[in-house]
Amino acid sequence: MNVAVLILAHDQPAHLARLVKALRSDWTRVFIHIDAKVDIASFQQHIPEGEKVKFLKGQDRIEVAWGGFSIVKATLRLLKASLSDEERFDRFCLLSGSDFPIRRLEDMRDGLDSEKEFMRIDRRLDASDNNSHCRYVRYFHFLDGPRIKGAKSKKPRKVYSGISLYHGCAWWSLTEGCIKYIVDFVERNGDYTDFHTYTLCPDEIFFHSIVKRSPFAARITHDFETVEDLDAFFALNEHGCHYIDWTSKGVPLPKVLNETDLDDLRSSGAYFARKFREEASNKLLQRIERDMREP
Repeated sequence: MNVAVLILAHDQPAHLARLVKALRSDWTRVFIHIDAKVDIASFQQHIPEGEKVKFLKGQDRIEVAWGGFSIVKATLRLLKASLSDEERFDRFCLLSGSDFPIRRLEDMRDGLDSEKEFMRIDRRLDASDNNSHCRYVRYFHFLDGPRIKGAKSKKPRKVYSGISLYHGCAWWSLTEGCIKYIVDFVERNGDYTDFHTYTLCPDEIFFHSIVKRSPFAARITHDFETVEDLDAFFALNEHGCHYIDWTSKGVPLPKVLNETDLDDLRSSGAYFARKFREEASNKLLQRIERDMREP
């Protein structure tokens, strides 16, 4: 099995180097998108490019704005780069630059070598639905343009009707067949891309909605529509194959992980975790690295 690791990063070059080093194996290849707003040289100094590591360069780099469609564009560029690579991949894992693996690579490979689509779906956003996230698609949001950055129109818009819209965790790990289905759908449905150009946080909706209407939907690992206990589901910090703490009280979310989270990481079924910061998470990262070395 070969895995394409797709990383979206904008800061922490030393941590990104640590992440890439932890993922090095004969069955992984890493594709990295560095936000075009920052200097790529500082990242390249920490991470030597070679057969197993590729940085997107030139026009393939996108200036990413939080909550804007630009992050979807950057992800699509990573998919294009990995799909056009001379090597064929069985799985595509989307990570951020503040992630880190929490399992030994041998165990991760065994878990990823399956037909599962590691993705979390939390809610539906169709015109008939009523939840706080529906505003993401019911109003115009302008996050990417420099003159209107952050602006939102007060005029509502019609929700996209081509397929049902779903919202979930932005980070996923999908099979080759599922990825090719997504790319084909995007190429054939320009109106879908046009709609999400003005969606808030479309990276949490764009890919999820396509997978939910695909032949791969039954393989989704975390789907609110397939669970019996919704309260337990929403209390779970497992998001696809990621551990992300959105449930702690009294701290900014998602929680920056530290050594107090080690037992929760060990007991989770996840293969990756976020959010790590170089100083605050260093002791935890050292413990994880020790675990990964032990047989």
